[in-house]
Amino acid sequence: MKTWRKWSLFLLGVVLLTIGWIVYFHNASVAARLPKWGWVQATIGKLGQRTPPAAVEDEDPDNTKNEIPVHIAHVSVETLHRYVEGVGVISPRPARQGQMAGSANLASAVPGVVAKILCQVGQQVHAGQPVIQLDDRLTKSAEEQANASLAQAQASLAALKATPRPDQLQIAQLGVDKAQSNLAFAQKTYDRLKQLAAEQGTSGKSVEQAATDLAAARNDLAVSQKQLALLKSSPTPQELAQEQAKVAQAIAALAAARTQRQMMTITAPIDATVVSLSVNPGESVDITRTLVQLVAMDRLMVDVDVPADQLPAKTEGLPAQIFVTPDPASSDGGNAIVGKVTFVSPQVDPRNGAVMVGIDVPADPALRPGLSVRVRIVAEEHKDCLAVPREAVVADENGDSVIALVEGEQATHKTVKAGLDENGLIEISADGLKEGAVVVTAGAYGLPQATRVKVVD
Repeated sequence: MKTWRKWSLFLLGVVLLTIGWIVYFHNASVAARLPKWGWVQATIGKLGQRTPPAAVEDEDPDNTKNEIPVHIAHVSVETLHRYVEGVGVISPRPARQGQMAGSANLASAVPGVVAKILCQVGQQVHAGQPVIQLDDRLTKSAEEQANASLAQAQASLAALKATPRPDQLQIAQLGVDKAQSNLAFAQKTYDRLKQLAAEQGTSGKSVEQAATDLAAARNDLAVSQKQLALLKSSPTPQELAQEQAKVAQAIAALAAARTQRQMMTITAPIDATVVSLSVNPGESVDITRTLVQLVAMDRLMVDVDVPADQLPAKTEGLPAQIFVTPDPASSDGGNAIVGKVTFVSPQVDPRNGAVMVGIDVPADPALRPGLSVRVRIVAEEHKDCLAVPREAVVADENGDSVIALVEGEQATHKTVKAGLDENGLIEISADGLKEGAVVVTAGAYGLPQATRVKVVD
């Protein structure tokens, strides 16, 4: 046999084997590409590989015969809360009736030059304690001068009130007595000379002289009596009023000088801590410059904006939890600082529906002014309510909340009303539900209405 024939037969055998392999293992694909002739499809189907028929699925399985592994928990009695959350900033409290303000920015009441700094940053000061001393030499001199003027006015008033002295009254009384004696002597002389003139012819000149002496004695008596009366009636109300006015004027001048000098000493108006100093000795200051900033670390509050529609009708007095960490669910989220709501703004921000709430916080080293904190206001509290883990409550095909109650080896759906949700627990209520009932947790989703379960530890 010729060589080309051998090669032709060899190639023909290879082609037939290849076609047979394709038809046997891929008969379905080959049949799909051939004409839809019945005998061709049947032949290809018989030549192809046979596959075992699929098992018929049970259309109505009996769930009570299959055990589904689940995890369980018990219905417990808990106290759950609803929170209104927000992020706020620590700031000093404003002044309130009967309470000091939480901060103060101190400036000088008068221009001057700083002589001494009497405090340092971080120092606690008390109300009335000096913190900055200005140069007060001029005001001190003015005060001393005003004090001397007051002393002089008071001395003049005292001298006026001391008149008349007893010795002055005694001398005036002696003068009156002397004048009366002179008058009596002059009267007797005049009467005698007048009688002698009638009887013996005494000269008229003697009688006239006696009459003149009598008139002079009367005048002297009147003057002495007037002087005594003036001494007894002194000082006059007008004189007292004048001197008292001088004393009052001197007192006012002294008070002004003292006030001026006191303003050279800047004192703390509240009990607080020095947080900032912005002046050095020798610097000139005016009334517009803040020199010292004080903050009371025990009188702080949080200003936080929260949704107004989430707050209850009465918010003031509600407890609030303050977290220094950004998220209460973080590792130290349980270390909450408890404050109290003391103020709710009457105005709502129309842009976002938020309202500003003020929360008083206790003294705590972790809280400092300017610190951003997370706040949870306890808007609602349910005590002694039934609760289960959150994963135990699922929604059925109608959207109702259900739990799977476990009794023995059987789990049955029970419709419940869900309430507050906190810390992985959710409040539930339903007729006949009691504390200690067993519910499915992990594996509850997708459980049939009633099925056998196997509790997995």
